[in-house]
Amino acid sequence: MLIKKIVVLSIVSFNCWAATMPWETGWAMGGTSTYAIIDKDNNQLLIECNDQSGALYLRNEKRNDVNVGQVVAISVNNTKMTVPTSIDTTSAQSDKMAWGNFIYSLSKSKSITLNNKKFEPNNSEKLSDIVQACTAYDESDSSVPQNTPQQTTKPVLKVSVHYEQGSFGSIPVTVPILHLVGLSEKPFKVQGLVVNKGNCKVTAYGLDKLKTPMVYGEERTVPLAASSTCSTILDIDVRTNLGNFSYTMQ
Repeated sequence: MLIKKIVVLSIVSFNCWAATMPWETGWAMGGTSTYAIIDKDNNQLLIECNDQSGALYLRNEKRNDVNVGQVVAISVNNTKMTVPTSIDTTSAQSDKMAWGNFIYSLSKSKSITLNNKKFEPNNSEKLSDIVQACTAYDESDSSVPQNTPQQTTKPVLKVSVHYEQGSFGSIPVTVPILHLVGLSEKPFKVQGLVVNKGNCKVTAYGLDKLKTPMVYGEERTVPLAASSTCSTILDIDVRTNLGNFSYTMQ
C-alpha cells in the first residue's frame, strides 16, 4: 500500500510539473541560437539565427516540417506583417527590414499567429535575448566594438519640434515636443538625447517613448520638460546605435 501511494504521488507530481512547463525553450550551439515556441497543441514555431543568417520554421505536433513557403503572413499581438522565412547577408534590404521588424516585435509579443496556429510566449526575457543574435547578419563591420556607435553620413531619423500649451496646476506652460521619424531601413535604437547643450531635459514619459527600437517610417513624439531652458529649442544631439547626429532648429 505504501509503494502504491508513492507511485501515485510521483505521477501527480510529474503531471503538475508538466502542466507548468514553459511553452518555449532557447539554446545556443556552434554559434547558432535557437528558439522554439510550442503551442497548446504541441505545434512548434522554431527560430534559428547566427551571425550570417536567420530562419523560421513551423513544425506540427509530430515535429514534421510544415511547408510555409519563402514568405509568410504572420501576426504578432494582432499586428499583421509579411516576413521572409530566411535571411542572410545577401538578402534584399526590404527583406532585411521586414525580418528585423519581426524580430524586434518579439520582445513584447503576447501572441504570435502563423497558419492559424496561435503561439503564446511566456518568457519575454529570452525573446529579448534573441534579438541581438537574429539581427547580427546585418552588421556592416564586425571589427567595430559593439558599444561604439557606428558613424554614418546619412541620418537615421528626421527631427522637428513643435510646441503645445498645457498647465502646471493653475500655471499655463508651454511644452516643447520632439517629432522623430525613422529614416533607416535597418531598425535602430535611440540611446540618448541632448537638447540645448543638456540644459533642456526629456520627461520620464518621453524617455519611455525611446525604450524600443525604431523602424523606417515610424513616428514618435517625445515631450521635453516645461522650463525656461526649453522655451526655445536651438539644437538637438541624438545618440543612436548607428551613429550620433546633430540638428540645429531654425
